[in-house]
Amino acid sequence: MKKYGEDISGLIPNRYPLMILDSLEVGDGVANSEIILKEDEWFFKCHYPGNPILPLTLLLESMTQTFSATFLRPQNGENGIEFEIPVISSIGPIHMTQSAGPGDRIRIEAKLNSFRRGIAKGVCTAYKNDDPKPIMEIEIVDALRSQMVKMQ
Repeated sequence: MKKYGEDISGLIPNRYPLMILDSLEVGDGVANSEIILKEDEWFFKCHYPGNPILPLTLLLESMTQTFSATFLRPQNGENGIEFEIPVISSIGPIHMTQSAGPGDRIRIEAKLNSFRRGIAKGVCTAYKNDDPKPIMEIEIVDALRSQMVKMQ
Protein backbone atom coordinates (compact mmCIF):
# COMPACT_ATOMS: atom_id res chain seq x y z
CA MET A 1 0.00 0.00 0.00
CA LYS A 2 1.24 3.47 -0.87
CA LYS A 3 1.47 6.03 1.94
CA TYR A 4 1.51 9.80 1.54
CA GLY A 5 2.68 12.73 3.68
CA GLU A 6 2.52 12.19 7.44
CA ASP A 7 1.25 8.62 6.97
CA ILE A 8 4.80 7.70 5.92
CA SER A 9 5.80 8.01 9.60
CA GLY A 10 4.10 4.66 10.12
CA LEU A 11 6.68 3.03 7.82
CA ILE A 12 10.00 4.70 8.75
CA PRO A 13 11.25 6.61 11.82
CA ASN A 14 12.47 9.72 9.96
CA ARG A 15 10.68 13.08 10.25
CA TYR A 16 10.65 16.51 8.59
CA PRO A 17 12.81 18.45 7.77
CA LEU A 18 15.07 15.54 6.75
CA MET A 19 12.18 13.34 5.62
CA ILE A 20 11.12 14.96 2.36
CA LEU A 21 9.43 11.93 0.74
CA ASP A 22 5.97 12.69 -0.63
CA SER A 23 5.01 9.04 -1.01
CA LEU A 24 6.37 5.65 -0.02
CA GLU A 25 5.26 2.19 -1.09
CA VAL A 26 6.71 -0.95 0.48
CA GLY A 27 6.64 -4.48 -0.89
CA ASP A 28 8.51 -7.69 -0.12
CA GLY A 29 12.16 -6.60 -0.09
CA VAL A 30 11.47 -3.52 -2.23
CA ALA A 31 10.37 0.05 -1.63
CA ASN A 32 9.53 2.90 -3.98
CA SER A 33 9.25 6.56 -3.07
CA GLU A 34 8.64 9.87 -4.76
CA ILE A 35 9.70 13.44 -4.06
CA ILE A 36 7.98 16.31 -5.86
CA LEU A 37 10.32 19.30 -5.67
CA LYS A 38 8.35 22.49 -5.09
CA GLU A 39 9.82 25.97 -5.51
CA ASP A 40 9.22 26.83 -1.84
CA GLU A 41 11.23 23.90 -0.40
CA TRP A 42 13.30 25.12 2.58
CA PHE A 43 16.62 23.94 1.09
CA PHE A 44 16.22 25.83 -2.20
CA LYS A 45 16.52 29.15 -0.31
CA CYS A 46 20.15 28.34 0.52
CA HIS A 47 21.20 25.79 -2.13
CA TYR A 48 21.67 27.88 -4.33
CA PRO A 49 19.83 31.23 -4.50
CA GLY A 50 19.05 32.00 -8.12
CA ASN A 51 20.04 28.47 -9.24
CA PRO A 52 18.33 26.08 -6.80
CA ILE A 53 19.24 22.38 -6.85
CA LEU A 54 18.41 19.50 -4.55
CA PRO A 55 21.36 18.99 -2.17
CA LEU A 56 23.15 15.70 -2.76
CA THR A 57 22.97 14.98 0.97
CA LEU A 58 19.15 15.19 0.96
CA LEU A 59 18.92 12.92 -2.08
CA LEU A 60 21.21 10.41 -0.35
CA GLU A 61 19.17 10.69 2.85
CA SER A 62 15.95 10.12 0.91
CA MET A 63 17.46 7.08 -0.77
CA THR A 64 18.59 5.60 2.55
CA GLN A 65 15.14 6.25 4.06
CA THR A 66 13.52 4.44 1.15
CA PHE A 67 15.97 1.56 1.57
CA SER A 68 15.29 1.31 5.31
CA ALA A 69 11.61 0.68 4.53
CA THR A 70 12.63 -2.60 2.85
CA PHE A 71 13.61 -4.19 6.18
CA LEU A 72 12.25 -2.11 9.10
CA ARG A 73 9.18 -3.47 10.82
CA PRO A 74 7.26 -0.99 12.99
CA GLN A 75 6.15 -2.19 16.42
CA ASN A 76 3.36 -0.89 18.63
CA GLY A 77 4.98 0.57 21.73
CA GLU A 78 4.03 2.63 24.76
CA ASN A 79 4.40 5.85 22.75
CA GLY A 80 2.70 4.63 19.58
CA ILE A 81 4.64 3.21 16.65
CA GLU A 82 8.28 2.47 17.43
CA PHE A 83 11.18 1.36 15.25
CA GLU A 84 14.64 -0.04 15.63
CA ILE A 85 16.91 2.72 14.35
CA PRO A 86 18.85 1.98 11.16
CA VAL A 87 22.40 3.31 10.94
CA ILE A 88 24.23 3.67 7.63
CA SER A 89 27.30 1.44 7.68
CA SER A 90 28.41 1.91 4.09
CA ILE A 91 27.39 3.78 0.95
CA GLY A 92 29.20 3.49 -2.30
CA PRO A 93 30.12 3.72 -4.92
CA ILE A 94 27.99 6.77 -5.71
CA HIS A 95 27.25 7.50 -9.35
CA MET A 96 25.42 10.79 -9.98
CA THR A 97 24.66 11.91 -13.52
CA GLN A 98 22.24 14.87 -13.13
CA SER A 99 20.98 17.36 -10.57
CA ALA A 100 17.33 18.14 -9.82
CA GLY A 101 15.53 21.37 -9.02
CA PRO A 102 12.12 22.97 -8.56
CA GLY A 103 9.40 21.28 -10.61
CA ASP A 104 11.25 17.96 -10.90
CA ARG A 105 9.83 14.66 -9.65
CA ILE A 106 12.31 12.20 -8.14
CA ARG A 107 11.47 8.48 -8.07
CA ILE A 108 13.54 6.24 -5.84
CA GLU A 109 13.63 2.45 -6.11
CA ALA A 110 15.24 0.40 -3.33
CA LYS A 111 15.94 -3.31 -3.38
CA LEU A 112 16.99 -5.39 -0.38
CA ASN A 113 19.52 -8.03 -1.40
CA SER A 114 20.05 -9.54 2.06
CA PHE A 115 19.11 -9.03 5.72
CA ARG A 116 20.94 -11.15 8.26
CA ARG A 117 21.62 -10.52 11.95
CA GLY A 118 20.38 -6.94 11.70
CA ILE A 119 22.58 -6.06 8.70
CA ALA A 120 20.79 -5.02 5.49
CA LYS A 121 22.49 -4.86 2.08
CA GLY A 122 20.97 -3.55 -1.10
CA VAL A 123 20.86 -1.02 -3.90
CA CYS A 124 18.99 2.24 -4.50
CA THR A 125 18.39 4.03 -7.76
CA ALA A 126 16.95 7.52 -8.27
CA TYR A 127 15.30 8.77 -11.45
CA LYS A 128 14.20 12.27 -12.50
CA ASN A 129 10.79 12.88 -14.05
CA ASP A 130 10.04 10.18 -16.66
CA ASP A 131 13.64 9.64 -17.78
CA PRO A 132 14.47 5.91 -17.66
CA LYS A 133 18.16 6.70 -17.07
CA PRO A 134 19.08 6.99 -13.38
CA ILE A 135 20.39 10.23 -11.94
CA MET A 136 22.01 8.38 -9.03
CA GLU A 137 22.76 4.81 -8.01
CA ILE A 138 24.20 3.58 -4.72
CA GLU A 139 25.03 0.36 -2.97
CA ILE A 140 24.12 0.54 0.71
CA VAL A 141 24.68 -1.35 3.93
CA ASP A 142 22.55 -0.46 6.95
CA ALA A 143 22.77 -1.92 10.44
CA LEU A 144 20.20 -1.77 13.18
CA ARG A 145 21.62 0.34 15.98
CA SER A 146 21.26 -2.60 18.38
CA GLN A 147 23.62 -4.57 16.09
CA MET A 148 26.15 -1.73 15.95
CA VAL A 149 26.61 -2.00 19.72
CA LYS A 150 27.28 -5.75 19.39
CA MET A 151 29.83 -5.14 16.62
CA GLN A 152 31.99 -2.77 18.73
